[in-house]
Parts: sequence; C-alpha cells; structure tokens
Amino acid sequence: MTSISSKKRTLNWPVIKWLGIVSLFLASCDAPKEIGADLFSVEVGLNFTDTLQVKSRTVLMDSIQTGGASSLLVGSYTHPVLGTFSSSIFTQFANADSLYAKKESILDSLKMQLVYKSYQGDTNQVQTINVYKLKDSLSTSTDYFTNTASISVNPTVVGSHTFRPRPIRSKASNGDSLKLDTLKFLMSPTLGRELLANYADKSLAGGGNAFRKAYPGLKISSSSGANAALLGFNPAYSRLTLYWHNPNDTLKYELNYFFSLSNALMAEVNSRYNQYQFARSGALASLVKPGNSVSAEATGQLTFVQSGSGLVTKVDFPTLLKLKGDRNVAVNKAELVFEAEDGADLNQTLGQLTLLQVDGNNKPLRNSYGLGYVLSEGGSGVQTASYNAYNRTYTFNVTTELQSILNGRKVNNGFLLTPTPTTSSTGYTKMLSETARFTSLKALKTKIRIYYSFIAK
Repeated sequence: MTSISSKKRTLNWPVIKWLGIVSLFLASCDAPKEIGADLFSVEVGLNFTDTLQVKSRTVLMDSIQTGGASSLLVGSYTHPVLGTFSSSIFTQFANADSLYAKKESILDSLKMQLVYKSYQGDTNQVQTINVYKLKDSLSTSTDYFTNTASISVNPTVVGSHTFRPRPIRSKASNGDSLKLDTLKFLMSPTLGRELLANYADKSLAGGGNAFRKAYPGLKISSSSGANAALLGFNPAYSRLTLYWHNPNDTLKYELNYFFSLSNALMAEVNSRYNQYQFARSGALASLVKPGNSVSAEATGQLTFVQSGSGLVTKVDFPTLLKLKGDRNVAVNKAELVFEAEDGADLNQTLGQLTLLQVDGNNKPLRNSYGLGYVLSEGGSGVQTASYNAYNRTYTFNVTTELQSILNGRKVNNGFLLTPTPTTSSTGYTKMLSETARFTSLKALKTKIRIYYSFIAK
C-alpha cells in the first residue's frame, strides 16, 4: 500500500500570458464584474501529479473453461503458497483414413505417442502416466470447465508408461527446427483387437461420429502425486497407431487415430478437455467459492494471478474519490502499475495480464459479449499489459476508466487483474486456460500514477 505523495503544482506560461491579457482587458472596461466574473471566482489548477493508494487482495474467480485447448496437461505442479495444481486429460480420438483390414488380419501392436512442448515443476522425478477408457462420450457442443463433473471411467488400465521427463529442445543450425520429447506407450492388445475388428462396419472403419460413439475416448492421468512435473502435450502431434499384417503377406499395415482432427473444410471434430484439481493450504485454503478473497497482509504482502486455478488479484482505490473533493477533475493520464516479486522465473511467469470490470462481490462483470474487460485506451479491444523483464512490471493505461469513476459514470469497485482472456470470431470473450503459469505481485508496490487538472467549484 502506498500513500499519497509527490504532489506538484505548476502553472504553464501560456496560461499566465492569457491571464495577463484578460486582466488588461478587464481593467479597460467600465463593468469588470459582468465579464468573466464566474471564471475568476474559481481556482484553476494545472498539471498535478499524485501516486494514489491501492489495496490488493487475491480473489478466486469463477470456473475457467478448459475444453478445446491446444495443450493437454497431465501431472501436477506444487508451489509453496499456491499449493498443488493437478490435471488429467479427457479426450476423444478418431481416424481420418479408413481401416482397410480383413477378417484374417493379425494385430501386431497398438502404440500411443504423446509429444510434450511445455512443463512446470520437478523434471527429476520419475512419474507414471496411465490411460483408461471412458464409459461416456464427450460432446463437441459442450463447453467444459474446471468444475465440470468427471466423466465415468473404466478402471482397467489400457496403457501405462513410466519415465523421467526430458524436456530438451534442440534447434537445427538455421534455428528453425525444434525437437520435442515424445513418450511412447505400448497399449493393451485387447484395445488393439477391438479397433482392428472394426473393418466389417464401414461406419466405424471410416471414423466419424459413429466411431466416437462406439469409442467414447480416453482418460490420461499421472499416478505420481504432487512431486511429478506438469506436462503440456500437443494434440496435433500426439496419436494412436494401429499396426497389423495379414497371413502369408510380408506387407505391414498401419492406421493413425488422432486426438485432433481438422482441415480447411472441417471444424474441430474431436472433443477434449483438461480437468484441473487444486489442493491449497495456508491462507489461500479459504478460497473455496467464487468471490472469496484473501488480503495481501495474510500472504506476506503478495497477491497472485494463476492461469487455470482461478486465482486473480483484486485492486481497490480507496483514496481516488478524495482526489476529487469539491473540484471538477480532468485526468490527463493515469497508469496502474504492478510489480512482480523479485527473482521471478520467466519460464513460469505470465507474459501478459488483463484488467476486468468487477462488481461489489469480487466477481467479473459480464455482458452479452462475455467478460466485461477494460477497453484498450483509445480503442475497443481488450487492454493488456506485457511483462517488462527489466523492471519486473505490468503497466496499464487507465486514463478513461479513472475519469469515468471521478465523473460518477462508473462505480469505484476497482478491477480484477487476470490472465488474458480469449475472444472468439464472433467477439465473445471468455477465460480459457491450458497452463498453470502464475505471477506473484508485490502489494506494497502496486500504485496509480495520475496526472490531472482541476477547477474548484
């Protein structure tokens, strides 16, 4: 929390010149009280600067959408204050090419490869990933959120892999290529034979809706507990591959089943989502329902924003209206500045943040276009602030917002500082998460720099 400081008053020379001309004109008139009398009965202040007090707290936002993400999260990540963030995958799979097998075809194997492009946590820990068949189908028309009820799962493991993560990326000499670690599973032969038997039913052999109803999908989860790393798999590169041959035939056949199917003429047809779970302790354990909050004093004068978990920072401006008093205030410029904790790991830090409008219950305002975000200054899009690694800050231009509060057009409820939301092609804005990245902010360093003019009433 910072107090009001560095107040400076200056009177511009063009204004002094103007006042002198008016004074000379008034002196030459017979009735000076009738000309400009109202103007000179008030005090005119120009170019004031203030650093306003800001109060911060960590708030639990309502559920975050996790369906249709471009990264599938498996494993867990533990932070000493934020607690443990765990994720499992629920996903459909389907083939794009038809299964050309025969009644006498013999299964060789069914393999799965998962390609991961991101990680959080301790990669020195050995972990085990298990795969299960779903009992119920997923839906391409359903929005899946962090609080979506779990899909029924068959308890029989159909694939398992134990490994130590190797998130080593190597670039080619031209800097364009990138090698990602790939996990390779040998799947259950029972599941492989089920797939191979589809040759007789053309609706199943060709993939599509009939196949996805017959095979609802898979759950992929880690059994290694809180110490395992959280891995982000790429659904476009990951797949199941069925291998078989025919008697007395030296040719080997294979067919890919994808977690992501799309092309220029077809929208995404496989449904998938991440299911997150959270185990919090200490002061943040009280964040149970949307709108619950914890003051910065209870968390070592730090507040938090974490993608996926719903943890965001609420800021209030208790002294803003005192700035107005009995004056008409014109805000020339106002900046809201957040400073990150020292020693922040750039690999874990959120690169951009956004301000949302908030109601009196610490919940984001919504309208027919989704989340009510603070507009970019002079524009109509979502206002974002990028992380400045040099001074560890996020800076927002809130000139129009503060002017609206001072003029009484908006209520002084403060803002929610959140990860950047996603805007659809129709302009609908929602919070979509596929990471557990976070930012820790110094509450005592959060401030508003405001430059303003006023006319006293």
